Amino acid sequence: MTWQDTPLPNFHEHFITQSFQPFAEFEWHPLPKFVVIAGVKDANYEMTLNQYQDNFTKYVGCLGGIQQKATASTPPLCIGGAAFVTHSVDYNNWLPNLAARYYVKNNWSVYAQFGEGSIIPPSAVFDVPNGQVLAPPHPTVAKTYQTGTVLKFRRWTLDADYFYIHFQNGYDSYIDPTSNEAVFVPTGPSNTQGFEAEGNVVIGWGFSAYANVMAGSAKYAKGQNFPNGGEWVANAPSNLETFMLFWRHKNWDIGFVDKRVGQMYNDNGTLNYTINGIKIPYPVDQAIMINPFNVANFFANYTIKNSSWLRGSRIGLAINNLADNHAIVGITPFTSATATVAYAPNPGDQLNLLPGRSVMVTLTAGWAPRR
Repeated sequence: MTWQDTPLPNFHEHFITQSFQPFAEFEWHPLPKFVVIAGVKDANYEMTLNQYQDNFTKYVGCLGGIQQKATASTPPLCIGGAAFVTHSVDYNNWLPNLAARYYVKNNWSVYAQFGEGSIIPPSAVFDVPNGQVLAPPHPTVAKTYQTGTVLKFRRWTLDADYFYIHFQNGYDSYIDPTSNEAVFVPTGPSNTQGFEAEGNVVIGWGFSAYANVMAGSAKYAKGQNFPNGGEWVANAPSNLETFMLFWRHKNWDIGFVDKRVGQMYNDNGTLNYTINGIKIPYPVDQAIMINPFNVANFFANYTIKNSSWLRGSRIGLAINNLADNHAIVGITPFTSATATVAYAPNPGDQLNLLPGRSVMVTLTAGWAPRR
């Protein structure tokens, strides 16, 4: 071991992203208890990248030069070629939103809303041999629809909603055998929908309780060109439940939080599917089932108040994963799927477990001298 850097790095990139997002909204009150809000946002991102020579052909490689492989005595080298390749791309989306709310009573309202959001492609879309990307992919757009109701009383609140989200989703790439250039294709749209409800109750004597439940699905859309259609999106739980109990008295704040994450799936690599005569890689979704798991946390804070010159100081205790649960939350399989072999547990699988119990003590100092 020489502890010397190699002439060529595994990966070397410099990029600048500038974002400009002006928006405008209009609020209209056609009736005393009815309000409509409409708006639009221009989401603009400008990205400029310099990608330097590296020693892995899965990135940009030698940029036109000749790659000399490493030997026992010499590191990998690029003979000739450009020092770096520059890409400049402008992503732009006009994103509308619309919302309407009606107050059935002073403490009870119903609402409906629609909105769009976008995610720009990562700089990794240019990490292809020689950086040859003639047409960069477009930003992916999500359309969200939601309707619900909110009810408020002096000692308790309750709200519930139904949501539906259509995701265009990200891209995968393959090398065109004719032009030898990277071509990016969407991995297929997906639809997430479900029901959610939450409520908070002031019990009394400093106690209050909060609960939240969600049940739904997140699946890829079905279609002739979507081989993963109808399958679950990776790491999307089928349900979530959260319960919190708080106690507040004078200088004390104490709480207990328990969260349950329902069943979900991991994918298992990618497979090449022939679509319109072209082999395109698609993820193997809904391949590995992850069982539900719970995480319980506890915290206690003591805050100095009143007229003390240390007013605002706080000492806190937090215990995460109170039960020291080591449930499996993710699996990276040792063997990738093939067209005929499904996932089977293997001693070489990499397991991601919940972090064990941790204890943290914090001290925040405040200083409030008397005038």
